[in-house]
Amino acid sequence: MSLIESYEQQYSTVTADITHTISKVSTTTGVEKQNNVKQADKLFEEANELLEQMELEVKEQGPKERQKYNTRVKSFKIELTKLQTDLKRAKLGIDANRDELLGDDTHESEDQRARLLDNTETLERTSRRLDHGYRIAIETEQMGSAIMEDLHHQRQTIQRSRGRLQEMDTALGKSSRVLSGMMQRIIQNRVMLLGVGLLVLISIILSIYFMVR
Repeated sequence: MSLIESYEQQYSTVTADITHTISKVSTTTGVEKQNNVKQADKLFEEANELLEQMELEVKEQGPKERQKYNTRVKSFKIELTKLQTDLKRAKLGIDANRDELLGDDTHESEDQRARLLDNTETLERTSRRLDHGYRIAIETEQMGSAIMEDLHHQRQTIQRSRGRLQEMDTALGKSSRVLSGMMQRIIQNRVMLLGVGLLVLISIILSIYFMVR
């Protein structure tokens, strides 16, 4: 079995599930109907993905095979479009058999209801997008606040570090002045000792001189 044939089998299974789910949408109400509609939407997404995979695979085929499978894919798309119409009718509670019996007189009102349903779905999608955008804006604002708070803490840390550096610089300045004073006193003491030593030496020399004389 080729890959395309495998996709076709999967597609047939999915469309059968869609048909069954649409029939349940027509016969249920309330929450159960909403759940069936959601299930049908998921099945439609799966069917569309299979069609996309088929189209990609068809492009890899030879000219004859490509033409044959392109025709099949087109028929599958037409079938899927009809099923989507059936789902819309099921959402509105429209019976397809009753529609055929009543003829074209009911088409206008049903088309209006279908357009109303489409508009409602569009509004719901827009509302969901707005909600999503609002959530993103809130999250962005929260992230911005967190970043600003973090920057504030970092600024305080830098200011404290700068204060400590200034204190250390002041302390080093004081230490330098103290050391300078100590060095000056040491030099003065050495000069004094040198002077005293010279005086003692001169005194000794003079004493010896006078004694010899």
